[in-house]
Amino acid sequence: MIKLNLLPPREKEKLELDKLNNLIFFLAVRIAIFLLIFTLLLIVTYYSLFILLKEQERLIEINENDIRIQQLVKIEEKIKNVNQHLDKIHLKQKESVVWTPILEELAKITPLGVYLSNFSYKLSINKINLSGWAESRDKLIRFKDSLEESVLFNNLESPLSNLIKKNDIDFNFTFEPAPLNEE
Repeated sequence: MIKLNLLPPREKEKLELDKLNNLIFFLAVRIAIFLLIFTLLLIVTYYSLFILLKEQERLIEINENDIRIQQLVKIEEKIKNVNQHLDKIHLKQKESVVWTPILEELAKITPLGVYLSNFSYKLSINKINLSGWAESRDKLIRFKDSLEESVLFNNLESPLSNLIKKNDIDFNFTFEPAPLNEE
């Protein structure tokens, strides 16, 4: 095949220049499309990573709150245990009898000629048993009256055997300690 070129050299150059322009335009469009797709891919990746980062930060905050909540729960449990122990101690203290005022009152109201030989307390029935010796019935009655008048003793029980003898009397009293108002 024979090629004939009837175009003048100027037209030839113009055609080649048009070809080159078309090629450059075609390549530029392709590069622009590639850059546009790459930019869109970068934007999507950026937002995906941004969403993942925010979610991770939220999970970290939840975990930190969980740790704080766990610590607060442990502290609350310790406080409850301490309060329970304090309640038990307070209950025991309320149940216990404060002996100092009782013994001081007994020493104060016991007249001369009356001697105490036994002082016992039964917790199960909340009773004090007091035994002793008195020179005479008058001193024993005065002691009994003093016990009844005292605010520290309730429900005084005195058997009749305490009053049978006139002198040299072995006596026995039973009574309840009065509750003390500590609060």
